[in-house]
Amino acid sequence: MHSKKGSILKRWHSLTASPKRFQKKWAGTYHAPESPGVYQVRCSDCRSFDSVKQRCSIGFGTPLRKCVVSSIEAHFNDCRDRHVLEIGFGRFMLARNLIRRSGGTWTGVEPKADRSIAPRIGAGCYGTASEIPFPDETFDLVFGVQSIEHWGQKVHGGTPSDYEDCLREIHRVLRPGGSVYFDAPVYFHGHEMFVMGDLPRIQQQFSPSLWENVAIEKWREDYEPLEKYPPSETVLQGDWPAEIESYSDAQVATARDNASVYLIAITAFKKAG
Repeated sequence: MHSKKGSILKRWHSLTASPKRFQKKWAGTYHAPESPGVYQVRCSDCRSFDSVKQRCSIGFGTPLRKCVVSSIEAHFNDCRDRHVLEIGFGRFMLARNLIRRSGGTWTGVEPKADRSIAPRIGAGCYGTASEIPFPDETFDLVFGVQSIEHWGQKVHGGTPSDYEDCLREIHRVLRPGGSVYFDAPVYFHGHEMFVMGDLPRIQQQFSPSLWENVAIEKWREDYEPLEKYPPSETVLQGDWPAEIESYSDAQVATARDNASVYLIAITAFKKAG
């Protein structure tokens, strides 16, 4: 549950978010290569880490939320002249504010939005990852904050979406050379490949016939000197058993015993031709 102070700090951070400040903060390379297409953002090396006080300088939210904020700061501080679509926009305004303040145009689709609202550029309307109410090649960037892991989720009602269908629809509305950004928790909730941290399987969702330069940043997998962030018992006893069906009991037990929740940020580009 969010504290009143935390909620105020979160809103203030979003209201005062400065593209120029974040461009300076995240300039240059902020991650280290781990394997082909996979990069580590260690807490000790993160630009949001306060080495004097030995803590994250993002003063609100869970450890996961702090990483979400940092990743958005790094990826959305320069959207000049870009048409950007957010899938599942909700009430979290940081990315939206940075897009607009850095000279881009934000548009959103949300499955809980009023279906009677006509879709238009620069506003929010009804839509999903598999049903985007805009013409081909409309956007330069499509993104989702803590949404991709839910597309194929079985719990909490609804019909799971097919990742191939969703990514093909997103590919359709992207302009040539356009890109995507999706962040998601690992060892937490959502589709089993996110729950289990199966990065090769996640990468495989991005067909090489449609996508290129697929990259995954791992934020907070290497969390020291900060604290471990284990998944809650609610998630372990509810979401995990309901979602996981393709992994052995031994694999699940190993994940359960060793898991510390971390964030992945997935980026990819629409393949030319």
